[in-house]
Amino acid sequence: MAAEAALVANRLREAQESNVIDLTNCGLMKVPDAIYIFLKHTPVLSCSFSKNQLKRIPPRFPVTFKTVQELNMSDNKLSELPEEMSELIDLKTMDISRNQFTSLPDFVYQYSNLLQLKLHSNQISDIDTEKLVQMSSLQEVDFRGNPLSAEVVCRLQESNITVQLDKLGEGDS
Repeated sequence: MAAEAALVANRLREAQESNVIDLTNCGLMKVPDAIYIFLKHTPVLSCSFSKNQLKRIPPRFPVTFKTVQELNMSDNKLSELPEEMSELIDLKTMDISRNQFTSLPDFVYQYSNLLQLKLHSNQISDIDTEKLVQMSSLQEVDFRGNPLSAEVVCRLQESNITVQLDKLGEGDS
C-alpha cells in the first residue's frame, strides 16, 4: 500500500511538469484525492487510469480537469460514468475498453471534438448508430469484443466512420 502511494505521488509530481497524468497500473480502487491537491493549477491534457480496479469516476474529476484531450480508463471495473464527463469538451480520444459497460453513456454523443472511441471488450449490445454517425469529428470506433446485434453491425458498416468489429464467427476476442 505504501509503495502504491509513493508511486502515485511521484507520478502526480511528474504530471505537474508534463500535463499528463499517468496512473496506469497503480492498484487504484478509487481516484486518489491527492490528484486534486497536486494538480490544482495544472492544465491536464492527457490522463490514464488504465489497468486499475476503479468501479467509478467521481464527478469532481471531469469538473476539475476540463482540459483533458486524451482519456484512458481501460482495464478497470467501470460500468458507468458520471454525467459531469460531458464537461470534457476538448476530448479527442476516449478509451473505456475492457470494462463492464452495457451501453454508451448519452453524453458521449455530444463530444464535438472526439476523433477516436475505444469500447473494446465490454458488454455493449446496442448503440444509437444514428447519433454516433452524426458525430462529425468521429473517425474511428473500436467495438470488438462486444455482443452487438446484427442490425447494429450492419448500420455501423454503412457509416463513414472506421469501425473495428469482430470478424464473422470470431465472437468475443
